[in-house]
Amino acid sequence: MALEKGPYIGDVTALCFAALPSRAVLAGTGAQLDCYNLEMGARYFPSVHVFDGIRVHGIVAAAVESSALPPAIVAVHGEGKAKLFRLSSEGLEPWQFVPRFSKWILDVQIFTKDDGHNVVLAIGLSDNTVCLWDTSAKKIVSNFHCPERCLLYSMRLCGDSIQSLQVAAGTIYNEVLVWALGGKGSTCEAKIVHRLCGHEGSIYRITWSTDGCFLGSVSDDRSARIWNLQTKAVIVLFGHTARVWDLHIDAKMFITASEDCTCGVWSLSGELLRTLKGHTGRGIWRCIFDRQLSMLVTAGADSSIKLYSLSERALIPTTAKEMVMYRIDTGKNDGFLDSRSEYVRCLCFEGPSSLFIATNQGLLQRASLLPSGDVKQVSILQTPERSPLVCLDIFKEQLVTPEGCPSKEVLVACGGGQGRATVLRITSEGQIAWQSTWIAEAERQLLGAFWCKSLGSRFVFTTDPKGGVRCWAMNGETSEGPRHLAYFKSSLSSRIVCMDASLEKQVLVCGDQKGSLLFFHFDSVLFEMEDPAVVEELDSFRGAHGISAVANVSISEFSNEGTKTISTGRDGCVCEVFYQRGQLSSVLSCHRVEKIAAITVLESVLCLSGSKRRIGLGFSAADFVLWDITNEVELKRISCGGWKRPHSSFVGELPETQFCFAFVKEQTICICRNWDDSDDSSKGHPLQALQKQSHGREVHSILFFPDTDWLFSGSEDGRVQISRYAQEDLTVFASLEEHVGGSAVRALALSTRVYNSKTEASGIDDMQHAVLFSAGAKEVLTCWELFDKPEQISARWLSTHSTFSKKSGVNKDDLRYMALTVFAVESDGVPVYFVVAAMSNAILTVKAFDSSSKTWSRIAVLQHHKCPVLTLHHAVLPCFSQGTLANRFFVFSGCTDGSIAVWDLTNSVASFTVGEREKAQGLRPLSGRGSQGGKARRRLNHQRHPSQQQILKDPQSSPDLSQDAAVLSPVLVLSCCHQSGVNSLYVCATSSSTLSIVSGGDDQSLHSSVLSMQEGAGSTIRVLSRQNVANAHSSAVKGVWSDSEWIFSTGLDQRVRCWQIAQDNRLTHSCSCIIDVPETESIDAHRSSESSYRITVAGRGVQVLNLAV
Repeated sequence: MALEKGPYIGDVTALCFAALPSRAVLAGTGAQLDCYNLEMGARYFPSVHVFDGIRVHGIVAAAVESSALPPAIVAVHGEGKAKLFRLSSEGLEPWQFVPRFSKWILDVQIFTKDDGHNVVLAIGLSDNTVCLWDTSAKKIVSNFHCPERCLLYSMRLCGDSIQSLQVAAGTIYNEVLVWALGGKGSTCEAKIVHRLCGHEGSIYRITWSTDGCFLGSVSDDRSARIWNLQTKAVIVLFGHTARVWDLHIDAKMFITASEDCTCGVWSLSGELLRTLKGHTGRGIWRCIFDRQLSMLVTAGADSSIKLYSLSERALIPTTAKEMVMYRIDTGKNDGFLDSRSEYVRCLCFEGPSSLFIATNQGLLQRASLLPSGDVKQVSILQTPERSPLVCLDIFKEQLVTPEGCPSKEVLVACGGGQGRATVLRITSEGQIAWQSTWIAEAERQLLGAFWCKSLGSRFVFTTDPKGGVRCWAMNGETSEGPRHLAYFKSSLSSRIVCMDASLEKQVLVCGDQKGSLLFFHFDSVLFEMEDPAVVEELDSFRGAHGISAVANVSISEFSNEGTKTISTGRDGCVCEVFYQRGQLSSVLSCHRVEKIAAITVLESVLCLSGSKRRIGLGFSAADFVLWDITNEVELKRISCGGWKRPHSSFVGELPETQFCFAFVKEQTICICRNWDDSDDSSKGHPLQALQKQSHGREVHSILFFPDTDWLFSGSEDGRVQISRYAQEDLTVFASLEEHVGGSAVRALALSTRVYNSKTEASGIDDMQHAVLFSAGAKEVLTCWELFDKPEQISARWLSTHSTFSKKSGVNKDDLRYMALTVFAVESDGVPVYFVVAAMSNAILTVKAFDSSSKTWSRIAVLQHHKCPVLTLHHAVLPCFSQGTLANRFFVFSGCTDGSIAVWDLTNSVASFTVGEREKAQGLRPLSGRGSQGGKARRRLNHQRHPSQQQILKDPQSSPDLSQDAAVLSPVLVLSCCHQSGVNSLYVCATSSSTLSIVSGGDDQSLHSSVLSMQEGAGSTIRVLSRQNVANAHSSAVKGVWSDSEWIFSTGLDQRVRCWQIAQDNRLTHSCSCIIDVPETESIDAHRSSESSYRITVAGRGVQVLNLAV
């Protein structure tokens, strides 16, 4: 019987470059050591476990040119331990273990002596001493003490040999002491060389320059200081909004890493040149820089390791490097603008060197950006009577000239305020090769003109204010003008702002100004009709982006599930919708909603053809942001004033060096252009992530998907994440949408089985109705439908229930959910999910979620506890009632007063599934993504339900449908299970009529109870046995899991213990293991085979363990 530790995902606390056949990076993640190939972006070899329950705090690698020694030596230290490894391309081989010190090791340096035949390790300790470890003698040969014996927060060693070794120590008195070693005895005193004062907080890290002339320190006071040890000058780097954790000194710049999740790139004079973003959570712990590769590597609390290219161009300020500004001749404006003034209305990039401009007085211009930095403007069109150009779109068609050369001509579609639409073919010189103008709408009714790239230049679409779309067929370049084919009419009467079409799938997809997606029939039959056809929508997804406008929509691909459509919106989300049209009806389903946390207004998402990277373009407050979604790294940030002003962008295959952005500011068009067409790889390394991003804060809840190695985790950072354990590796697969307002996820509950009120099968395919529920702060409940596909699990957002107010930023009573459990019951062939949630005010509520209508109903309130409930679980047992065998639904709650209560919800469940559900079906769900619109709920026939009168009067009141919820009392209370709070409990059926309850508490004990459900009226409950295991852990027990044979527990003592259940229900300790997860919060397990279990633990990170029985 063995309990083996598996991979860990959590804080990356150490980084170091290493010399292998190709450049490599060593990273310390928890107690394990990883080695990554920078060229391949993957691990050289599997992770190596270094310590038990101790984080890796530092890594030092050194190449040794001696046949008697390994070619490369790696020293790893954490707390008071240090280990030496031999490093090669085949892996890390343990070499020597240094006995544990009573003080923490703060730094290590590797030296060779005896003509390279021996290795000496210089070890700096937290009591301001340095000792030398001789690897040949395997003992400490010298100790050096600083004259000032004090405790340290940080230390850094510098020198090419032991004789030249200097020590920089950050003391608890907020000063840096620089001292040198003295003497040759086994215990030697040293002398202080420099005393550096100036910090106003604890000094967390110290860095030396390569020549030893400069010393850098970072502190709790949010600053970094660069000390010139020769001139005594000091440079203060202040600009971070939180504590600074790390610093790198380069010959041409300084780099800082901070708790605010940013890296600052500073000039040698102390000017902030760049702020690099990409990490989340507690911050960036470490940063290292390679001058030869011009590469910065950062690692943080979110488990990710990111690469940034810092070439020479990174040292040039943005305004000097990328910004080209020019002023448009607007005529005689006296500074006050009205509807007749000349100003820019539309901007549209043709390519990296050409920009089209449309103005309020009907002028269409083309601005060419010359290599010299000048701008060449050409006026192309002036509308009659100087009517404004209100819309503009371009299409670059792939044509070939008669000489066989690629054509540089472009098609332009624009619309004027008088309702005229114009299509022009523009030559490379800015001349009109062909033009067609026609009346598309009434005056002031033409608001948009669009090309659909998939349809080529054959069709042009125009839009009006009432949600209508007109399709025009271009009759070649003739004088006849386009032919009106069809008018697509929206039932929502909201202006269409984007669209895409496919003749192959016969569908036109439109996005409107109020966040909805509309689907229309679009095929070649329309081309054969003499008169324009009026086409009604086939289906619509209302509120796909809440109440925010849809910014972009595109038809991505076709599959058996239907036509995949991807839309982006000004709610900062990417929405993935599948549309499948049948012979009688159509099916529309939202499979995924992805929140891009770094962008609040998402304009579009680009999928680069040369790689698997996805690039998001949008706005955050007043800044335009270019965001690498794949690697979660910020590429560009430009202060422009926000998205409401005219703007346009153009991005190439390498966004780091191929990017253009134009915007209007004070009647001036500002163009930010950074475009490099060369293939010289030395100008910038493509960004990538060596390790994917995970939770950046504590993980409160974790669950296995039944009988698989897929994991769901909920964290303090407000995200629910999907991970997978495969081939002895734990990888992050996807992150679900962030909770409303970024509220913390406190609990997860998974429903994979649908019960019937009777004992026979429900008649519903359970795995087709797997739903994940998450709950947390701000009283937010969210659920996702799960799809178990080969090699992956996908999630589709279903609904969010919350009293959170976006205007005020808080919920009415500042309540939060503390625990959650859920089970599903069939009602008329539809699964209804009963969610039991414990709130911070010690009240338990039972809500019913109807999966067909997506409505929430509060059906019961469980009142008994006087203190908050921290854990919930449920059980379903077949029991006899009035002579019939039927399922009974029980809920178990663990309270902070040490008691456990048992609740019977059978009658409440039956009452709702039989009668109350019909009342709720006529009500629309709350407004927002996936809703049917409306700020308050109302019936589908627009008649108010009597129970909704209070909700309509008071929008801040509880959004539950049932105002008259039943108040229930427990059927059994198990008192004094623990001397203090019950942190976790787990319930499992040991037979058809008995249940086993296992709980863990703050009193470090485990409690086990066995209950029997007796037959008869009311199915009374009898306690068969109770057992308490005192001191099961040496600290509070935070998580338990059980089946009929085993109990697994974990606590703040950073251990997992396995207990075997005997036939008399007594617990016997079998084995235990020190884990790498500090501050554990949750545990889950499942039987992976007949002779093994898979266990996962969450807290400050996630780890998987394997138990062989």
